[in-house]
Amino acid sequence: MNGSGRERPVVRAAREEDLLGAAEARVASWHAAFTGLVPQDFLDAMDPAAIATSWSTSIAAGRSRLYVASIGEQIAGYAGVGPERDPEAPSGTGELYALFVHPDHWGTGAGRALTDAAVADLRDHGCAAVWLWVLEANTRARRFYARYGFTETDDRTYSSLNDLPEIRLSLARG
Repeated sequence: MNGSGRERPVVRAAREEDLLGAAEARVASWHAAFTGLVPQDFLDAMDPAAIATSWSTSIAAGRSRLYVASIGEQIAGYAGVGPERDPEAPSGTGELYALFVHPDHWGTGAGRALTDAAVADLRDHGCAAVWLWVLEANTRARRFYARYGFTETDDRTYSSLNDLPEIRLSLARG
């Protein structure tokens, strides 16, 4: 239990049976965080089963690694990591592909615990730097990452959804 009387999240490498729960957390988080930012038809079409199948394929192929946070019997969120996808990235750079926590579990420490696991994984795989992309309009996530120690870079791009501006963040600590 944490100070609020709630159970602390438990983080571990995702198992096949965790993927649907993680995908459901993703969909709920997207709806809570991105309604009004991304096309509603995209949000409405998000299919947890299809997301879970895609992750299963990616993990099996070695393209990514997934961690889940559970609180009790429920998957509260997930983090996906792997090699930095930017071909211009310096050697030894890893990427936090995604970090989403079900809105019912925001403020429980699940996001921090998942970020700890993601960063530790990338460090264990020889990454001295960790990069991620965040929507510029996602102020909640930007505050979270800043508190964690990520800094904004000058790198910018646009998401494939509504051409929304994204900012690259970097964490370079040992």
